[in-house]
Amino acid sequence: MTGKSAPTRGSAAVGAAKLDHVGLVVPDLDQAVTFFTEVFGARVVFRMDRFVDPTGAAPRRLGAASGSGFALAMLAWGEHELELLQWWPAGDARGPEPDAVGAAHVAVGVGDVSAALDVLRSVPGVEILGEPVTFTEGPTPGLTNAFVRAPWGLLIELMQWPA
Repeated sequence: MTGKSAPTRGSAAVGAAKLDHVGLVVPDLDQAVTFFTEVFGARVVFRMDRFVDPTGAAPRRLGAASGSGFALAMLAWGEHELELLQWWPAGDARGPEPDAVGAAHVAVGVGDVSAALDVLRSVPGVEILGEPVTFTEGPTPGLTNAFVRAPWGLLIELMQWPA
């Protein structure tokens, strides 16, 4: 394995569960789709235009307030899928701070963290949060990582595992 610990076996209450996709809320769907396709090479699988359910059932089913609407794009990214959602909330749209419960980040495996940072420095709106760090001990020796913020604030971790 690439420096990662072997998975431990546990009991799965719902059977053989596996990760299907990760969904992220973004403030501007077009901007986020462009960012992930042009910067990281993701591919659009499908898009769904803005949808507002007049009955209010769909947003409530997703945990949002009745009257909220959303649009989404599903991206294929390597062997995984990333769902991007833009909401038009009926109430306050403030999201969690990066250190709050419910906040998210995306970790992206790259061949060279320093080279990836050099590319990202030229992408408008991307904030470089620090230079690469390589761990020499602990559970991830040899792992190099660095963090950046996407133009809308999403925290992205660049990860380079040792060969």
